[in-house]
Amino acid sequence: MISMPTIKLLNLIDEGKSCNEICKELNITSNQLFTKLTNLRNKGINFNSKYYSSGEITYSQIKNYEQLMRINSKNYTTLITKPNEGELRVLAISDLHFGSSKERVDLVNRAFDYCTKNNINIIFNCGDMIDGTFGQIEKDIEDVYGQIEHFIKDYPFDKNILTFGVAGDHDLSALTKSGQDFITALKSSRQDIIVPSYNNVTLFVKNDKIVLHHNITDGKNGQPNALMLCGHPHKYRAYVTKENALSIAVPSLSDINESIPTALDMDIIFKDGLITDVTIRQIEFDDKDYVLSENLYSSLGDSNYEVKSAFTNGKRIINEETSTFKEKVLSL
Repeated sequence: MISMPTIKLLNLIDEGKSCNEICKELNITSNQLFTKLTNLRNKGINFNSKYYSSGEITYSQIKNYEQLMRINSKNYTTLITKPNEGELRVLAISDLHFGSSKERVDLVNRAFDYCTKNNINIIFNCGDMIDGTFGQIEKDIEDVYGQIEHFIKDYPFDKNILTFGVAGDHDLSALTKSGQDFITALKSSRQDIIVPSYNNVTLFVKNDKIVLHHNITDGKNGQPNALMLCGHPHKYRAYVTKENALSIAVPSLSDINESIPTALDMDIIFKDGLITDVTIRQIEFDDKDYVLSENLYSSLGDSNYEVKSAFTNGKRIINEETSTFKEKVLSL
């Protein structure tokens, strides 16, 4: 028999209430809500989640076979925006390597603080979230179970921030060497971290798509799209491919490449539902937040694209009360 509190929860879901609205209505935390939903899944009640650019989540109960099969087998997800929302601002990070001696959990926390200060609700995480079983660098946590537990516990949480990710070769090594699936562990523990697959994940936004890619052994290269973000190289690079897609190598937010750990603050502009322009700011989290470089890639999808650079190899302070830095320093 279903209890009255559970009936109330299911009614709120049927009403289309968001995660934060349900938590407020029931006077519970997001983690408590996720525990309730997990308990219901363990009893055979499945839910589909919808994710919004505001960082919100809504749920709907799955009641047919086709929907259940589609949800369980997909390597893609959808980010829902408002019809009049022509700009999406995200922070891209990669190669965190939790469990290694090169991890920088302090910088990952700084990245979340940066998002809060700049009203960013979406993070793209491009893989190698744990260090896995590879032996190139010294590990603070040897076993992958401990690494996964460390990531689930210590990767920051904010009720207004969603992380969309792709799992990489180090994440996959936990499965191939120890039989522990990193993705299943995340699905069971963190509703705010959405990692549908290893190697390639497609994120549908409006009428376009963004591909998150991380190399794995015997994996496939990401298919050219308007925008592709890649983990694994550890160093930042952006270029326009021969198919006129923008490919971005996302830098590591760890000390694994013996260089400056950074993240990418990105403005993605849409016109008629398609990505047309991307501004990329490379951010260093030091004594303050610094912009190291800023570039605008304009008119993607058109053979007459152009690349404009506001500045490079500079170092501009942001997030200070005296700062004159503005989001839009470039114009078409």
